[in-house]
Amino acid sequence: MIAATQLSLYDDPATAAPPVIVFSNKQPWEMSEAEYDAFDEALPFYERVSVPARDNPFQQVLYGQEAHVFLALQEGNDVPAEVLARFEELQEWHETGSSPTIRENDERERRRQEEIDNRPPIGTEELCHEDRRERSRVIYVEPARLQRTFESDKRRTADIASSYSADLISNPRSTVRRPFLFEGKRYVSTGSGPLTDSVHAYQLVPRAEFDGGEVTTYADKVHNGRNDQSYGEVARNDPFGFYHRMQVTSAGKPHVLVGPPIILRPGKAGTAPAGTLFKPGGSQ
Repeated sequence: MIAATQLSLYDDPATAAPPVIVFSNKQPWEMSEAEYDAFDEALPFYERVSVPARDNPFQQVLYGQEAHVFLALQEGNDVPAEVLARFEELQEWHETGSSPTIRENDERERRRQEEIDNRPPIGTEELCHEDRRERSRVIYVEPARLQRTFESDKRRTADIASSYSADLISNPRSTVRRPFLFEGKRYVSTGSGPLTDSVHAYQLVPRAEFDGGEVTTYADKVHNGRNDQSYGEVARNDPFGFYHRMQVTSAGKPHVLVGPPIILRPGKAGTAPAGTLFKPGGSQ
């Protein structure tokens, strides 16, 4: 027998009616919609059941009675047909082993794997043809360098991902994380690029060595030309990139971000460097 507490909500807790204990001889997956709603409402939020996306074939979080039904089916329990019929995806998965969501996920994974298998060799360079970044350099690098990680022993390998600094640049101090090296120069990542799995990266130049015109700050560039219709449009439409000419702090010293940004994408893992880009004396 399952016991649940039905709470009555009042503005003044002191005058609240005592909780009503609701008993049911049914398991959650055996209940009607009305019965389950009453049962679920009586539970504290921390006792409500959910199934994480990683633990079910639909790859999305399951809540409420749907979660109970899924767990019951997974354990081989008999779920009443009238209850199962309310969850078409669960019913199809139970009867056939598949469902529209599962098939969609499988197709997405197939396309993803196809893209990975057909990536250019590491070191390949081409030009971008997307809006705003048209003709920017696109360079294919070792995939591990672009994989974000919180494990300290892997951060050195993931040097490009670890250099991500857009969240810090927008702060008043405008600091940047440890830069990575490319073609003998220092760069920091500022986030996703216009192509699949790509990132933008701007060169980091000491303030004293920058000769590309007037230096600006994040706040000044974003607010430049602001009106009711546009906010940061001048920065977004800068042909040299949003962060070009922004002063930042690296290792406690003033630096400037220089565009246009390069675009980095994962190459085919394990391939030999292509062309002259990654040969001895080149960029790496």
